[in-house]
Amino acid sequence: MPQHRRNHGFTLVELMVGLALSIFLLLLAIPSATVYIVDTKIRSAAQAYYDGAQLARAEALRRNAFVAIGLTDNGRGWQVTVGDTLIASKAEESATALAVEADQETVTFDSLGRTPEANTVDFKPSNAGCMADSGPQRCLRVLISQGGQVRMCDPSISADGDNRKC
Repeated sequence: MPQHRRNHGFTLVELMVGLALSIFLLLLAIPSATVYIVDTKIRSAAQAYYDGAQLARAEALRRNAFVAIGLTDNGRGWQVTVGDTLIASKAEESATALAVEADQETVTFDSLGRTPEANTVDFKPSNAGCMADSGPQRCLRVLISQGGQVRMCDPSISADGDNRKC
C-alpha cells in the first residue's frame, strides 16, 4: 500500500519568492508615497494659512479695527492679533520637508478689509523642486491682494480659464 504524502504549508523557496516580490512592489511604491505625503503637508499648511488670513480679514471688518496675521515658527504656524491681543493661532506644522517663503511676515487688514501691500506666501518642499520648475512636488501659493482678497493657487497651472492658476 503506497503512502500518500500530504503537503502542509509552504516550502522555504516559495516563502522567499513571495517575500522578494513583496519587497520589490514596496520599493516601487515608496517614491510615490513620499511625494503624496509631502503634497499633503504642503496642502495642509497652505490651507491653514489661507483660513487664518480669511479669519483676520473677517475680524478686521467685524471689529472695525486693524487685525494682523503673522507667520510664526519659520512660516509653519501663524497667529491673528488685534494690537497685542491674540485672537487665534495655529501651531507649527510637523512638516520638516516644508519650506515657506513670504514677501512679508505680517499682513495687516484695516477696518475695510484691505491691506497696504499685496502679499505672496509660497508653500513648497524644502528638498525638491515644484512642478512649475519640472520638479515632482505640487507647490501652493496664497495671494493676498491690496483689496483684501485672499486666494490660494497653484503656480504650476498655466491653462487659461483654470481658476487654480496664479
